[in-house]
Amino acid sequence: MNTAINFIKNMAAMPRLLLRSDPVDYYQFLGDDVVEGETQGFRDPNKPLWLNLGYWEKARTYPQAASAMAQLLGEAADLKPEDRLLDVGFGFAEQDLYWVQSFGVGHITGVNITPMQVERSRQRVAERNLSERVDLRVGSATELAFEPGAFTKVTALECAHHFMTREQFFREAFRVLAPGGRLATADGVPSPGHRRPNLFTKLVLRRWASPVENYYDRNVYKQKLEAAGFVNVQVRSIAHFVFPGTLKYSEMRRAGRSLEDTVIPDLGPLDIAKGLKQWEALGITDYLIVSADKPRV
Repeated sequence: MNTAINFIKNMAAMPRLLLRSDPVDYYQFLGDDVVEGETQGFRDPNKPLWLNLGYWEKARTYPQAASAMAQLLGEAADLKPEDRLLDVGFGFAEQDLYWVQSFGVGHITGVNITPMQVERSRQRVAERNLSERVDLRVGSATELAFEPGAFTKVTALECAHHFMTREQFFREAFRVLAPGGRLATADGVPSPGHRRPNLFTKLVLRRWASPVENYYDRNVYKQKLEAAGFVNVQVRSIAHFVFPGTLKYSEMRRAGRSLEDTVIPDLGPLDIAKGLKQWEALGITDYLIVSADKPRV
């Protein structure tokens, strides 16, 4: 219940985001911090610009958790040095820098509909002398301006729920993948057996710029990937290592802790169960790591 109350307070404090279900507007507001309302306006050039909720199984700080999420997705995509990767909705390209360093990915093309993020990301890539390996552009994941078969891998780190629609993205990803290529996503959905979204859930979805058309569970997610032509679809739920940790982190930040000083305690089984119960009020109660392959022939 506290999670719902806090969400209502946040909506009341920032009403303009309810007026438009537009991811560009949402991420313009979010700025350089995953915690809503806590942006530092890019004043610290050394701040890691992660925007995912984080994977908190072993991580105790947000940068650790966010990079652990990128590691999970990179492993699901089976990233390799020879890959031509398309990363959609790349935020500030923190994961792309990570994948170049940790997986040695040969070339990454990124598309993102938020011009501010693209501009900042290009600066960060140039500062690291990676412009020849990381090409970042303004563009839509549902209307990809690339030839069929242009990429060996496609990734979407915690962004596909924004797309209008996720199904259209699946079709576009299938088109631009080479035979034998792979799509990998990290994504939030309702749990199996969920009820139809009520008014509050619809407000939550609008607040997060997530179309109600994308409100379906992991089983339907798999079916829609298969309908787009994908095979070997693997769906793994990691909600218990995402939502409780990010709730604790957000609570500590909102209480006045800086990013650098926020170290969450170890979360035991009771803490995890409590965190999942608190998160239920928001309707997006499952978090998936998904991989799916385009047939070789």
